[in-house]
Amino acid sequence: IRPFDQRKMRVGFAARFDQEKQPDFYMDLIEMYHNQGHVKDIEFAVFQGGPLRSNNPRYIERARKLEAEGKLKIYENLKKNDYYNLLNDTRVLFNCALQDWVSNTVSEADTLGSNVLYPAYRSFPETFADDPNRLYVPWSIDDAYHKLENLLETPHHNIGLISNWTDGTVDRIVDIL
Repeated sequence: IRPFDQRKMRVGFAARFDQEKQPDFYMDLIEMYHNQGHVKDIEFAVFQGGPLRSNNPRYIERARKLEAEGKLKIYENLKKNDYYNLLNDTRVLFNCALQDWVSNTVSEADTLGSNVLYPAYRSFPETFADDPNRLYVPWSIDDAYHKLENLLETPHHNIGLISNWTDGTVDRIVDIL
C-alpha cells in the first residue's frame, strides 16, 4: 500500500454514471473546485470497468466536456487490478449515490489506504460509525467541498476500520446462524 503522502492528488469516483448515482453532483463539485481556484493540481477522475455509459446521455456529454477542458480524467475499461492500482495511488474516493446501502467501493478504497467521502445517507452512517469527517450532509455541495479539502491533505485516522469490519462479516453471520 502506497504511503498517503506519496499518492497522486486524485479524487476518484467509482460508481456507475447512472442518475441514481448523482454524477451531476460530482461534476458540480469538480466545477466548484475549479471556480474557487483551489485546484492544487488535483486530478478528478472517474473509474469505470467498461466504457463510460449512463441511463442519461447528458451526463456523458458533460463528463466528456469536462475531460476536454482538462478538469476530469476518465479511466475506462479498467481491469480489476488496474482499478486497484489507481485506488492505491488515489487520496480520496468520493461517492454521492442515493440508492447505495453498503458499497464495495468503500471497502476497497479503505483497504488500499484511500480516504473515503460519502453522503450521510441510508446505511453509510452505520458503515462509517457516524464519522463526521468522512460523511457529508446529503445534497450539500458546500459540506462535501470542505470535507474533501481536509481529506486530500492527510490520511484520516480511521482508515482501515471500515474494511476491517467488513472483513469480519462472514464470521458474524456464522455466529448468528
